[in-house]
Parts: sequence; C-alpha cells; structure tokens
Amino acid sequence: MFGKYRIEIYDDVKSHDLTLYSETNVDRDDLSYLVYSNIKQFSGKVRAYAVDVKTKKKVAAMFLNEEIVSYAKSKSAGLQKMGLGL
Repeated sequence: MFGKYRIEIYDDVKSHDLTLYSETNVDRDDLSYLVYSNIKQFSGKVRAYAVDVKTKKKVAAMFLNEEIVSYAKSKSAGLQKMGLGL
C-alpha cells in the first residue's frame, strides 16, 4: 500500500517526472527540501505538489522558474566540487 501523501515533482519533459510517497505530513519546507535535493534531474520550470491521497486535495505546492532552477543547479555543482554535495 502506498503512503498517505503523494509528492509529484515535474517539469516540461515527461521523462523527468518524479513521484514519491510519504506516511508523514508533507509541509512547504519538506516539499522544498525534496525539490532542491532532486533539482539536478530537472530543467526549465519545475512544479511540485503534495497531495493527500485520502481526500485528494493538494496540501502544499511549489513553483520554480528557469532562472532559479539553473542557479540552484550551478550552486549544487559547485558544492559537489568541494565535496559537500547536496
């Protein structure tokens, strides 16, 4: 059985879609952590939602435009060079 919350992170490319499940409540901070920790596999606009599976309502949402995604990816690459990767 899947978790109580479904987290969907996607961009314009269908093959980049990511779906996660969680038993615990997903708030805005948890959602942003998940998005930024997986930012390397996305390009362009990124949209993320946390959906309560029982009530089928969105409990959190996050939207990032292209500039923020490219900036976060460049910072992530810099941290990996220093051995501090995300």
